Amino acid sequence: MELRNMLKSVFGREKDNPSFETSRYRLLDSYNDYFTPANKESWNDATVRQCIDTIAKNVAKLKMRHIRRKGNRKTPVNSSLDTLLTARPNEYMTAYDFLYKITAQLYTHNNAFVYVKTDAAGNIIGLYPLNYENVEVVEHSGDLFCRFTLGINRITVSYRDLIHLRRHFNNHDIYGDDNDSTLNSSVKILDVLKKSMENVVRNCNKIRGYLKINGVMRPKDQAQQRDDFISNIDKSGSGIAVLDQKLDYTPIDNDLKMADASQLDFARQDIYRYFGLNENIITSKYSEAEYIAFYESVIEPLIIQYSQEFTDKIFTEREKNHGNEIIIESNRLEYASLKDKVNLCQVLQQSGIMSINEFREIFGFAPIDGGDEIRIKADYSNKKEVKEDGEENKQD
Repeated sequence: MELRNMLKSVFGREKDNPSFETSRYRLLDSYNDYFTPANKESWNDATVRQCIDTIAKNVAKLKMRHIRRKGNRKTPVNSSLDTLLTARPNEYMTAYDFLYKITAQLYTHNNAFVYVKTDAAGNIIGLYPLNYENVEVVEHSGDLFCRFTLGINRITVSYRDLIHLRRHFNNHDIYGDDNDSTLNSSVKILDVLKKSMENVVRNCNKIRGYLKINGVMRPKDQAQQRDDFISNIDKSGSGIAVLDQKLDYTPIDNDLKMADASQLDFARQDIYRYFGLNENIITSKYSEAEYIAFYESVIEPLIIQYSQEFTDKIFTEREKNHGNEIIIESNRLEYASLKDKVNLCQVLQQSGIMSINEFREIFGFAPIDGGDEIRIKADYSNKKEVKEDGEENKQD
């Protein structure tokens, strides 16, 4: 599909060419209302891409759900919105692709925008991550809008229709700070070290010495003398050649230097620390404790941020007042050791917190018929049949 057709199918004509006039939006300290994703080069660095890919893949494994909260209880809502969130947020992406893309954009540019598309009745029919050249904050009749440059096209969208995710949100009133002044210096250092190794490989086949022939000789004979000299070295296997008075060999010291392993490791670790990672997380050799630390320090803050922003932009105030929320679920027990899973399940079974199918899910088994009932105590009887003092222990 051509860009122009995709643009109209997503935004419609009114978003492409708004009929109303807009003006610059005055921020608290300036009119600095532009943001340009200037840090595209870092995405092309292998180490940076590994870091972003590691975070994005782990976030993409999570599951967004539409729930309704009442008091301390939350109930899944079987709605078209829930299907959209868990299966296909738009016609071009799966739920995995969607979460991966917005996370990769967030960590590459420290700003990610998702357009919330609705139908005439106000029902959400699509969520679209935006790739943009730059974005400008403008206003119309006191309302905030964002004007995006998408290639040769420009669109103006209400900020209310945009899920805006930010990272390093400090200096600017609207946008997260970019990575230029921090990450780029580490990337450049690593790039210099890598190029030093590249130069050594490239220069290893350059001239290592010259052979002087004492006397006048035809070019054809000079080439033959050179080949004979090289052949004698190769045949001996010692790297030593015997010369007569006709030849003089003078070696050339190229003095090739390259970065050692410790320098490269320091440069990589500096980038890992910037993203809150370590080599074991990057290479998937992590222990249970390392993954838990990674989850709590990197993934969990994103879950909180995504849940709050998606909830705020997807639901109206009335819907939020009725307990509607977007949550992101994760089975953290998936990364626990088998011993810890067994011990935990034994405790949870006795307390009646989880069903049989929930226990089976922890160990990677498929659900079974009747497995959604909760059973407790040593006799493994149905929860409704457990009696205390001869009376039925009724549950709400």
